[in-house]
Amino acid sequence: MARRTPGLLALLLLAAGSAVAAQELRLAQVPVSGRAGLDSLARLGFEVADLRTVAGQLTAVIVVSTQTERLLAARGYPVAAVEAAPAAPAADTFKVFRSFDKPGTGIRATLAAWAAADTLIHVDSVGASIEGRPILAVKIGDPGDSPARPNVLFMGTHHAREWVSTEMAMRLIRWLADSLPRPLLASRDIWVIPVENPDGYQYTFTASRLWRKNRRPNGDGTFGVDPNRNYPAFWGVDNDGSSPVPGTEIYRGPAPGSEPETQAVMAFHAAHPPVLAISYHSYTGLVLYPYGFRYGELAPDQTVFQALAGTDLRPAVRDSLPASTLSAYHPGDGWTLYTTNGEYTDWAYRAFGTIAFTTELTSGCCTPDSGLYYGFVFPDDSALVDRVFRDNLPLALAVIAAAGDPATAQGPSGLRPAGARIESVWPEVRISLAAAAPAPFSLSVRTASGQMVTRNARADSLWRGRLRNSWRSDLSTDAARALRVDGAGLAAELVTIAGAEDGEPAWTGTGVGGWTRTSDALVGRYAWYEAGNDTLTSPVVDLRGRTRVWLQLWTKYAGSGFALQQRGQVQFSPDSGRTWSDVAALAGSSPAWYPVRVDLPAAAGAAGARVRFVDHGLPWWLDAVGVATDSTAAFQLIAAAGGADVSENPVKGDQVVISWAAGAAPARVGIYTFTGERLIATTVAPPNNEYVWDLTAGGRRMPNGAYLVVVQVDGRVFRRRLFLTRTGA
Repeated sequence: MARRTPGLLALLLLAAGSAVAAQELRLAQVPVSGRAGLDSLARLGFEVADLRTVAGQLTAVIVVSTQTERLLAARGYPVAAVEAAPAAPAADTFKVFRSFDKPGTGIRATLAAWAAADTLIHVDSVGASIEGRPILAVKIGDPGDSPARPNVLFMGTHHAREWVSTEMAMRLIRWLADSLPRPLLASRDIWVIPVENPDGYQYTFTASRLWRKNRRPNGDGTFGVDPNRNYPAFWGVDNDGSSPVPGTEIYRGPAPGSEPETQAVMAFHAAHPPVLAISYHSYTGLVLYPYGFRYGELAPDQTVFQALAGTDLRPAVRDSLPASTLSAYHPGDGWTLYTTNGEYTDWAYRAFGTIAFTTELTSGCCTPDSGLYYGFVFPDDSALVDRVFRDNLPLALAVIAAAGDPATAQGPSGLRPAGARIESVWPEVRISLAAAAPAPFSLSVRTASGQMVTRNARADSLWRGRLRNSWRSDLSTDAARALRVDGAGLAAELVTIAGAEDGEPAWTGTGVGGWTRTSDALVGRYAWYEAGNDTLTSPVVDLRGRTRVWLQLWTKYAGSGFALQQRGQVQFSPDSGRTWSDVAALAGSSPAWYPVRVDLPAAAGAAGARVRFVDHGLPWWLDAVGVATDSTAAFQLIAAAGGADVSENPVKGDQVVISWAAGAAPARVGIYTFTGERLIATTVAPPNNEYVWDLTAGGRRMPNGAYLVVVQVDGRVFRRRLFLTRTGA
């Protein structure tokens, strides 16, 4: 847990020392300086609701009270009002939004009326709040439970002020009961908890519209625990993703799972473990998924999450709200917005393997009549609320459909999960294997110098998921160039690798002061870095004869989930740069290195393959960038009676692997021209049984033609004719 200085802790306790008057809560703007400023606000206990540029200054939007505004002033933050504090009406007279307790039309009364009138809607309480309100769970369909029907859960209103999330859940209940195809309804147990935090929600109607937490008396004059920082997974791992100070907005509570509202959700999962779930919030316009507790952490079921949530190139949820700041919701790991701990989706995924999403409903903007920015205070307008619902319905339906078999899930954008595969070859091996598959006992590796080595995978997986386990191994070799996962049927080979090091093939930028080499590298001495608007382009790569091609890269970046116009595009060209197509995009924030795999089906057999990285104002680092293939002959071993063999013949690339059945004594390898000139004479000690002939060694490219390969091992002599037929040689 991060240290907090005594002076700062005293300021926080002073600011939190008295109850916050209801009318004091209001939206405010605070100047910040990038990631560091946002992290500082998080450590002070504020939830950053938005990020804007005001008069050229990056500005965070937060909710403040008189006391917390004094705290900010003491820390040197000037505060400007966004708008006056929204007052709760004297009477509950909203046209669309409904309080929890209002007789006749409140949430509790509406659900009771629906259940009485509709045989497909069943209402039960899964627990009670601090103040004794029921936490209502609605079952749509058969009232009974069946092990043959997978559970799906939708939740709203962890945070009291996010009223549109409540309405999203309520409209979903009504639509599912009225319109979901009956065969699908009969094959699922579908649940909706529309108000996870009923006390706080009711308080926003009667006292303070911008209240966020539950209504726990904290014993120091303050109230409330953030229910979405109170779950046991990663609870309190640092003071950035939650706060230990009771008066703050992201107070995590005195202990993991301390709140009755949290306990009710935990008990529900134990009784009805969901295969998939969505937790609705507002407002940023995001679809987030585990993990969120630490930058750069990837869930082993990453491709399942991506299939359903989409990618920045193919997002699953559009935003059709008038004047919204986005056209679609940004999908990504939870940390692409900011880190959180004790959060629902991380807990549900870790504890139950639930494929769980946090949907931040719409980025928020301007009401058509007034032009005012609405943010948390969503307009009391049925047509606008219905647009939010219609935009998000396709993802909800995809989640329901995917519960039958998440491995074959198809999201609204048409994406499907990838199977077991190698995610990174070097410098750290990352492997995604089926959760039921045995652990890989070893990894066979061919290094850049042609040496064959075997390394044990780590005894435990990096992470365990619902469908996949993620394994890793630091090979500690000079540079892995080909990899085989023994016993898993997986192999991959790096055709090229680049990390901005001296002596590597030249990459080119297009701008002045654009992409540069930096010593802030993942591996080696240098990585690439850019923070403006420049393009970094690779040399041409000859991929003739190569299939199942993909791009591996390690990256980090320091953008913002609130400023998605800052982004990085990855593009591919099969024709030496004459035409380009987008293959990936990155946005948000990740100050920690992590691997990205981008499949390149258009690269198979391309003679002039190139990749480039187009930066649009994103502080962006790249290292260990390589073109790889899952189809490799680098590990083709020869039976004892079969003699020696080569990885391809005729040779169309710049390397050829010569392999033989390993013997007890060192093998002698010779390569000759057909006129008898000896080109290579080397010795390879067992158990290594391969030699890589680099046809560009010494600065010259071996000419096309016929060659003779001779391998002598244990008194046997094997000869093979080898033909080089490369373009341009």
